[in-house]
Amino acid sequence: MENAVIKEKFAGRGYFIPCEILPDATKLIQGLVQAIGLQPIQGKGSYELLLDYFEGCQKILLILDNFETPWNGKDQAKVKNFINTICSLKSASVIVTMRGTDGPGQIKWCKLRGQSGLPPLELGPAKEAFCSLSSDGNYAIKEDDPMLEKLLIQMDGMPLAIVLIAQHAKELPLKNLMEMWNIQKTAVLKKIGEQDNRLTSVEMSIELTLNIIKERLSPTGLDLLRLVAFLPSGIPDWLENVPKMLGSFPDTTMQVLTLKKSCMIYEANAETLKMLTPIAEYVLKVSEITEDHEKQIWEFYESFIDTLFENQIDADIKLGLHIANIFKILHIQIEKSFETSHMNVLNQLCDHSQYFPGLVPLVEKYLRWQSQMSLSDQTKLMFLQAEMLCLMGEYEKAIAIINDVEKLHQYQINQGTGDLEVITSSSSISINYTMEETQAERYKRLGRISYYQNDYKESQCKIQQAMDIYKRIGNMKGVAQCLGWLGDISQLLGQYEEAKVMLQHAKEQFEEIGDRLGSAQCLRSLGNISQMLGQYEEAKGMLEQVKKQFDEIGARLGAAQCLQSLGNISYMLSRCEEAKVMLQQAKEEFEEIGNRLGAAQCLQSLGDIRQILGQYEEAKVMLEQAKEQFEEIGSRLGVAQCFHSLGEIGYKQECFHEARLNVEKAKEYFEAMQMLNQVAQCIHSLQKIQEASVVKHQGHCGCCQIV
Repeated sequence: MENAVIKEKFAGRGYFIPCEILPDATKLIQGLVQAIGLQPIQGKGSYELLLDYFEGCQKILLILDNFETPWNGKDQAKVKNFINTICSLKSASVIVTMRGTDGPGQIKWCKLRGQSGLPPLELGPAKEAFCSLSSDGNYAIKEDDPMLEKLLIQMDGMPLAIVLIAQHAKELPLKNLMEMWNIQKTAVLKKIGEQDNRLTSVEMSIELTLNIIKERLSPTGLDLLRLVAFLPSGIPDWLENVPKMLGSFPDTTMQVLTLKKSCMIYEANAETLKMLTPIAEYVLKVSEITEDHEKQIWEFYESFIDTLFENQIDADIKLGLHIANIFKILHIQIEKSFETSHMNVLNQLCDHSQYFPGLVPLVEKYLRWQSQMSLSDQTKLMFLQAEMLCLMGEYEKAIAIINDVEKLHQYQINQGTGDLEVITSSSSISINYTMEETQAERYKRLGRISYYQNDYKESQCKIQQAMDIYKRIGNMKGVAQCLGWLGDISQLLGQYEEAKVMLQHAKEQFEEIGDRLGSAQCLRSLGNISQMLGQYEEAKGMLEQVKKQFDEIGARLGAAQCLQSLGNISYMLSRCEEAKVMLQQAKEEFEEIGNRLGAAQCLQSLGDIRQILGQYEEAKVMLEQAKEQFEEIGSRLGVAQCFHSLGEIGYKQECFHEARLNVEKAKEYFEAMQMLNQVAQCIHSLQKIQEASVVKHQGHCGCCQIV
């Protein structure tokens, strides 16, 4: 209203009317008369007086704030007639603010910010608003502060919540605010020292909306309100799934529409009913979900997981819409009681590696019921937990759990237990195993971890021990798996012919027992060997073929690894743009499925490509990031390769001291891993650096000399 253009257009005739104190048509008219400052005229009521004024003036702007108060009052028909009359006048421009998705009356309103009204703030604008509002406080807050992002995610873009929490940030550190939110939830979102109202308290603002719509909510609507508040993912495909979760009631759809129009819930992608986090927290605070509803939700998701699409990609998409709900209800069910159905759900979810970070603590929680579990189930879950931790790069934790399996079985031996039934993988196939087979499983898993940690001698030793046991007891699948891993180790050690023989034998054994995944993995490794031997066209053909196989059987990790290898081949063929696209796609796929090692390797390759293109600063950033990721997951090979690449960049930029330090670090890593070819490459690089430094010695400053 203070805008110069507005003032000029309406010649100062702009009026702001707070309608929360005007509950009906009569009070609304009186409020307008008073705001405009009209004097009473004998023989005319307020309505006639107001109409005469509107008809006599040229232009007038009315801002009716919180119009839901009179609109949802007892005489809505009179309010409707009045607003229709006002808006039909050519002299009047009307702005209405109110809770809900539709404007009042039979008027074609122009909605600000689109058809859904004012939307929640995106994270970027929310950070800007927060930092601006708290800028004059006691604490300097940066937009890139991770704690700020965590806090604002909880505010879910709700403008009032952001404004109120930002006020507290003037006097309290973000860490304390986060702790307060975790304990007190919406009770924190209020102004201190002021009376609670819709602008100073989120709880009061939500309560006002609830009071407006409560007369229109049936028991179905109230149950639906609690259900959406309870489920962090909301209710995807709500027309189909709400009846399955709540039961079939004739008024369900109408109650959904009522809640949507009140803005208590909204519809997101995939026809998902959702609720902003602060609203959800308050709804659950004043009206908790019942145990019967928790049971219905659990039964729904137990059935949902059993009937997921067989196609892995479709299953991942569908599961992704519900996963936060599944984690929440599964956590509650495991807390309450021990049920084998919980273990069944955990096993099925473990086919989806992108959810491992959420699954690991659930498996750990389920294992607290070990006094009620069979030894076979305990062993299965412990191996499952170790497998997930291994693929997440948490190698030390995985080793500790695998060693705990041995302690568990040793305890049972001491107690006189004989044969054990142990489940040995994250699949749903269970086999009766003896103690020897359990030991073989331990050796195999420990050998794989040593492989990921680039301790190839230890890896060979453990996997060979496992293979010897598998041969002795006639487990051909175990033999084939170990043979494949030994082939991969030989490949990394540059023993390509030996590796090819092992991998070909493993592939044939997998084919004999009908294991398509194992066969495809061997073919991928054979393609990688062809790549290492410079046989790029042959390697490309093999990898494209095996990628199709991985896609067909839904093995996303294998498909991503093939895409990574194809990107590296394009890089070796100097098709840098093509390589960048493939490696970026592979990196994103690795990140989505939670494979940190693959993502780091792709980032490393992308950095190497930038180096080849002469984009040294960009390359250094990528390689430093990749090196940090390799260090976090314990990949010594990745760290060494990044050091060597950084040394090459230093050499090209004539920063010889920095180059020498990086290459020497790489050489130390390669020596520790007994990778002699790579050690020789480092020695050659150091010689190049020394020679270039001598040539440039007289013309360079001290920082670029070898000292």
